[in-house]
Amino acid sequence: MRKYFVFLWVVFLTMRTTGQERVASYDGTLQAFSKWYAGDAADSIYGIFSTQMKGAVTAEKWRELLVQIKAAVGDLDAFKLDESRANYKRYGAAGSKHTLVLVLVIDSSYHVAGLFNRPNNYVKPVYHTNYKVAVPGGELHGELLMPARDVEGKIPVVLVIAGSGPTDRDGNNPLGVKAAPYRMLAEALQQRGIASYRFDKRYTGESINFTGRMDSLRFEDYVNDAVACIRKLKADAAFSRVIVIGHSEGALIGAIAVREGQADGFVSLAGVGEPAEAVLRRQLARQGRSAAGVEKALDSLKAGVEGYIASWNRYDPAREIGKLKMPVIIIQGLTDLQVGREDAEKLKAAAPKAGLVLIDSMNHVLKDAPMDRDKNIAAYGNDQSGLDKELVERIVGFVKSVAKK
Repeated sequence: MRKYFVFLWVVFLTMRTTGQERVASYDGTLQAFSKWYAGDAADSIYGIFSTQMKGAVTAEKWRELLVQIKAAVGDLDAFKLDESRANYKRYGAAGSKHTLVLVLVIDSSYHVAGLFNRPNNYVKPVYHTNYKVAVPGGELHGELLMPARDVEGKIPVVLVIAGSGPTDRDGNNPLGVKAAPYRMLAEALQQRGIASYRFDKRYTGESINFTGRMDSLRFEDYVNDAVACIRKLKADAAFSRVIVIGHSEGALIGAIAVREGQADGFVSLAGVGEPAEAVLRRQLARQGRSAAGVEKALDSLKAGVEGYIASWNRYDPAREIGKLKMPVIIIQGLTDLQVGREDAEKLKAAAPKAGLVLIDSMNHVLKDAPMDRDKNIAAYGNDQSGLDKELVERIVGFVKSVAKK
């Protein structure tokens, strides 16, 4: 069920509002949804979905999903406003089973443009923003973490680029991921004398006051944002070298940005080895769909987020990493359920001079975890377990080697 909620979140990030009958107000949509949810009126709820929601989920699939959602969440309390923006409002309602909150995103035409769950104990993070980067349309907010220093002189700094979805500077998101891998990595580097900067992607965390509509977002926006961060860090007199770590989708963003921003080194961390469409096709197949089912689902997804996927699909990760002349290391966990050894090997084949590190027990959120799916996924919600120790040592060693050049 988690997969469907993540899927609908993607639709929300690229929502449009065409082709729908208008509803009277935000409150009217909430009241209608609550009434029809209580009465199991799946088809009525489907009628207030946005065009892109309908493109992503068929009416038949929605009927199945509503049954699953109600089984997991239970009856709903009243919806409360979570966040209000010019082109959408987000509301949450706690479920009677006391474990999950159902979240609705309602667009400016009063249609449901996103729907997902989050843990009932989810607490909106409090950030310490001390370093901002101006980019077209807004400002990226983030945290520059500096080590304690007994001597003067420049030190290396690591820029962390987050993976896909509404992932914040810490590596968390409201879909139930609270493992905080980026924050833990930054703290580990700080202890080893290495500075780091991690930031909230546009429309995420504190980086939300951007002009323009979310449906205009393109992959190049993320690349340009990363380039702006690299250039600001390179211009900062405190730093000797800028090394970029790109995680998951951030690995492709980073591979492009380090060349344009002229960074000094690059770490591809759990980066895929194929263009976006091939990755999506593979992930859909892993859900047990038939070949025809995969293509149908992919067509629906492309219809909902066509602009972003088209821009993302222009870039082949293997080709991009193969262009790099700087020091590169490719790191992949072997208990990662989302990205596999084959991805790392494709990247390595394209960049023969790059280092390749395969870590036996590391999963996608950089924690030690077994291949057992339930136990592996449990690590996504655990902000108490530490990072894989080998990962930290490998990154520290790489950064220090680049700093000496």
